[in-house]
Amino acid sequence: MTLFNLSYAFLWAIIALQSYFIIQLGRKIQAVKIPAETMPHLIEEDHGLAKRTLFPQFQFETVNKGIIDLAVLDKQKHGFLVAFTDAKCSSCKELYPVLERFQQQSPHFQALILMIGQQPEVTEIINQYELTVPVTTLESSLSFETRIFPFVYYLSPKGEVIAKSVVQRRETLNALIAQTVVPKAS
Repeated sequence: MTLFNLSYAFLWAIIALQSYFIIQLGRKIQAVKIPAETMPHLIEEDHGLAKRTLFPQFQFETVNKGIIDLAVLDKQKHGFLVAFTDAKCSSCKELYPVLERFQQQSPHFQALILMIGQQPEVTEIINQYELTVPVTTLESSLSFETRIFPFVYYLSPKGEVIAKSVVQRRETLNALIAQTVVPKAS
C-alpha cells in the first residue's frame, strides 16, 4: 500500500467519524430544543354576547347546588366561568373534567354549567362526571346569544363579559382566563 492510498483511507475515516459526530450532535440539539409555547387561540370570539356587556342573568336554580347568585358571590370571586353545554353534545364531555379540575384548583373563580337537556339526562351527566360545579338546565341558550357548544363566557366579578370562546381543553381555558379588559380610549 502506498503512502497516497494510506492517506486517502485515513481521510475517509476522518470524514466518516466527523459525519457521525455531527449527526449525533444534531440529534441531541433537536431533542433538547423545547418548542416555543404559544398561547392557544380562542375560537369563535365574535360569537355570543359582546365583550364588556353585562351578562343577562345572575341568579340560577341549579340541579346539584341549589340557587347560585353571581351578584352575591361577586365580592368573594375574581370572576365567573359560565359554560354552555348540551347533554347530547359529545364535544362537551371533554369540558366537564376540565371545569371540575379548574374549580378545585382555582376556588377564587366560580364555574357554572348551563346545560341544554332534560333533568334525567343532566343528572346522569352530573353523576357520570362527579360534577361539583353547579349545573343548571336550560331549554334554550338563545337569550345568552350562543348556539355553539361547548361555549364558555369569562365574566368579571361584576358580571361583564371579558372573554368568550369554544373551550374543550385546559390550554384554551387558560387562554380565556388570560384575557383582560382593555380600557377604552377616551
